[in-house]
Amino acid sequence: MTKIITDIFMYLFEFLLFWYYSDSLFDAKKDTSKRVSLMLLNTAFLGVIYQLNITYINAILMFVTYVLLLLYLYNISLKTAVFHSLIFMVVMLASEILVMAISSVLYKGFNAFESSPSAYLVIVPTSKLIYFSLMIIILKLFAQKEKNEQYNKYFWLLFIMPLTSIMVLVCFRYIAYQMRLTKVMSILWIISCIGLLFANILVFIIYEYSLKNTKELYELKAIQDREEQDKRYFEIIEQSNKDMRIFSHDIKNHLTQIRNLENIEAVQSYIDSIYPNIEKFSFTGISKNKMLDLIISKYVMLCEKKNIKFSVDVKTANLAYVSDSDLSTLMNNLLDNAVEAAERADERFIQVYIFSKGNMHDGLVIKNSCFVPPETENGELKTTKQNKKTHGVGTKSIWKALKKYDAVYGWKYDENLKVFETDIAFPKKIDIC
Repeated sequence: MTKIITDIFMYLFEFLLFWYYSDSLFDAKKDTSKRVSLMLLNTAFLGVIYQLNITYINAILMFVTYVLLLLYLYNISLKTAVFHSLIFMVVMLASEILVMAISSVLYKGFNAFESSPSAYLVIVPTSKLIYFSLMIIILKLFAQKEKNEQYNKYFWLLFIMPLTSIMVLVCFRYIAYQMRLTKVMSILWIISCIGLLFANILVFIIYEYSLKNTKELYELKAIQDREEQDKRYFEIIEQSNKDMRIFSHDIKNHLTQIRNLENIEAVQSYIDSIYPNIEKFSFTGISKNKMLDLIISKYVMLCEKKNIKFSVDVKTANLAYVSDSDLSTLMNNLLDNAVEAAERADERFIQVYIFSKGNMHDGLVIKNSCFVPPETENGELKTTKQNKKTHGVGTKSIWKALKKYDAVYGWKYDENLKVFETDIAFPKKIDIC
């Protein structure tokens, strides 16, 4: 009776593993209720066949039914279905043989578990735990390959659970060997073993569920960020359009004034006086990169308030391949430093150049007036910010962003001109046929 109850729950455990593995790796072709129903029916069928105690028939039927289920329930090829069904069968048999081989040393017989209920309650759950652990590792390897993702750093810590469970089973076997178990103790042990097995798979399912939810939250946050970026972008465009309408309204007066001027010098002087008002409208949309345009617009307004002359020259590159978050981190940190240095100088200016060097690289150059020479330590720039809690955070953020794109960073300071220059080269990825 103990064996039958244990076998029922062992097969339910295998059903959960098969369902979890398949649903995690493949795209479903049938709805959830149909997948669960057919897998449960197949598990029940294999459980009945197992009671005949003919190993090779059970193994063959497991392989065949798994192939048919995978083909019917998921969008995969026959080759894939055969491959993964073989993995299930081989790993399960290997786990059972491994545990039986080890137990033969302890119990002095390869099939000793068949005559000892306590040994059966140790060997079978232990083999299933090893089987489960190996399949989870295989699942992660395939998922990583298909999605080109890296393991979460906490994944391997989850294996503390199956390892601890195996230790508990071994300890129980040692206790059972020292004393005779009563009927009540045997029932409690059966319940404990079943609980341990299902707790293991539950831990991994909850872990994957939490990862999925976290990923969805990040995706939602990214969508919200993009929406907020679009909102700010269109607000700037709308403001620019309002200013342009006001300027257009005044343009007739400007033209009339120019027409009434008597000499070319006066005309040139008048045009020079209104040119900055015209030039500022060209910043919005100058690069055709929304994030870069937002950043440029931000620093145009900031520098205007601080009386810093801000100029931008975007020629043949706009760093469109740099993600919005990385571009924001990079440009904001660099330009914040430039503004901080420029506002302490007598002649205040910031110049930004973004250009392309053929198929080799894109360049980003930022020049700014800098009255106080930069402080260095071991050839690296030191922060001059008074808030020591944020010491070096901006520099670390810059290096982190540049590292993702294999960019080369450099800087120089001209003591005579009092100009600080930042140079960054983004190598272009060339496709080799």
